[in-house]
Amino acid sequence: MDDAGSFFATYDGDMVARLRPEQAGAEAWVDSLMNALTLQEKIGQLFVLEAGAKGESAPVSSRAVQAAREHGVGGFLVSRLLSPGEVRAQTQYLQTRANVPLFFAADYERGAGRFANNFTELPSNMAVGATRREDFAAAAARLAALESRAMGVNWMFAPVVDVNNNPANPIINIRSYGGRGGLVGRMGAAYVRGASDFGMLTTLKHFPGHGDVSTDTHAEMATVTGSRAELDSTELKPYRMILDQEGPQPAAVMGAHLWVQAFNEEPTPATFSREVLSGLLREEMGFGGLVVTDDVKMGALRDDYSMRERVVRPLSIGADVVLTPGDLEAAIQAVTAAVREGQLPRAELNDSVRRVLRAKAEAGLHRAPRVPSLEVLDYLQKRSRGQALADSIAAGSITLLKSSPVLPLSEGANAALIQLSNYEESESIDAAMDTLAGRLEPTMQDTMRFVGRGFAASDMEQAMEAVQHADAVVLALHLRLATGRGAAGLFEEQRPLVEKLLAQETPVVLVPLGNPYAADTYSGADALVVAYDQTIAGVQAVAEVLKGERPAPGRLPIRVGPYDFGAGQRGFEE
Repeated sequence: MDDAGSFFATYDGDMVARLRPEQAGAEAWVDSLMNALTLQEKIGQLFVLEAGAKGESAPVSSRAVQAAREHGVGGFLVSRLLSPGEVRAQTQYLQTRANVPLFFAADYERGAGRFANNFTELPSNMAVGATRREDFAAAAARLAALESRAMGVNWMFAPVVDVNNNPANPIINIRSYGGRGGLVGRMGAAYVRGASDFGMLTTLKHFPGHGDVSTDTHAEMATVTGSRAELDSTELKPYRMILDQEGPQPAAVMGAHLWVQAFNEEPTPATFSREVLSGLLREEMGFGGLVVTDDVKMGALRDDYSMRERVVRPLSIGADVVLTPGDLEAAIQAVTAAVREGQLPRAELNDSVRRVLRAKAEAGLHRAPRVPSLEVLDYLQKRSRGQALADSIAAGSITLLKSSPVLPLSEGANAALIQLSNYEESESIDAAMDTLAGRLEPTMQDTMRFVGRGFAASDMEQAMEAVQHADAVVLALHLRLATGRGAAGLFEEQRPLVEKLLAQETPVVLVPLGNPYAADTYSGADALVVAYDQTIAGVQAVAEVLKGERPAPGRLPIRVGPYDFGAGQRGFEE
């Protein structure tokens, strides 16, 4: 696909046009609500809750209905694990029970689909960065927006614009476009432009930058140690590039639970830092949109701060929306008390509510219907139109760092495929492993997989016996980022097998799928072929490269040990 924009020519223009919001009368609607809402109703608008799984007799739980109907909550965060039909049922059900239209937000960083449905699971941001194609970033955003709007989702917690310049980062990694601010800024700006075509509200995260840490803030607060000059040249560069661009702007910026030492001498999460959210983002950068916290139940805040602190402190220093506080009634009571005690001035509260309502109007929520008709969703689900774009991005991302005479693998080759995963009980990784094995089957004599920590001495013996009878080994590492784990590599129990395989004489082709830094950890492999996720599109593209059916045009968007930014070979050694 030379022109990523041409991909959308396959869609019914009249059908998808229904997803574009109307914005006439927005300011009058905002003014009217600001005059009508009570203090309690205004406070409710400042919270986004988890919609959760399905209820017993309705698409959502009674708790979610109560939050919408009685507490006037601002919106909900939908689960990525639900099907498109289930998400639409939730959004439709709750929108009809809310007096003020609701945000429905989603962490669809890689699109609205999963491997098991006809919506599109896109390659990771780092895969897009490896292609160096801004049109891919824009088209991916446009597709994600189109499919999300059809489900009633109107607010995307994306793009991630963290600059991943720390190889030990356990939670950003492939969620980033790359390791340099300029690349991340260009791709992030393209994403914002692409999503705006369908009126999707976008969110830059995680401000002021989550890339140079080795701690997962889902478990504990991380620390950013760089000087102000270093932050300006790296972490803050994407934000400045995107906020300074002409044209569409992000609706929101998400603050991170990070202590940024350049702004606060004492340990203070950016979520609580007036210097970061108000001084830097609002005043210096001039951002006038929504500021939303990251999940305030995360370990970075939960263990050290009370409910009141986690809710009130962000709102009192520049934030507008608190994400997933847990106990909504306690959160509303805390903010109400803060307003009455003067900790949160009414004028600042009103400014936040006005920004919330303006964002809702930007998404067209002031106009009926709040959720597109079921006809549009049915049309989009009939077949997987988006897979062509996902396949093109994946094919353009695969990066060959080191070649070997054993590549490409010929049909009937005497090779062994060994797959390891650092994630247990994952249907999507199982599907990826099945797909890779199926695509490589004509070139393999043996295929085996080892998932999670369960690894016995007999497994080692079985693997080494297969290697002794092979002329080559394809070692595929399915490395998924796991929330709260604190590492993105293999389990300790799995490493001895990899080390033993690399030490024996049979050539090993190492294929990291999901954590490209593993190419440095296991750089002793005879060949290194890097993919940037375990999507079906990604494993299919890897198989095609290994078999010599297509080149590997990707370029590293990060530095990996001895391989610098931009490294990659286009073809195999002759």
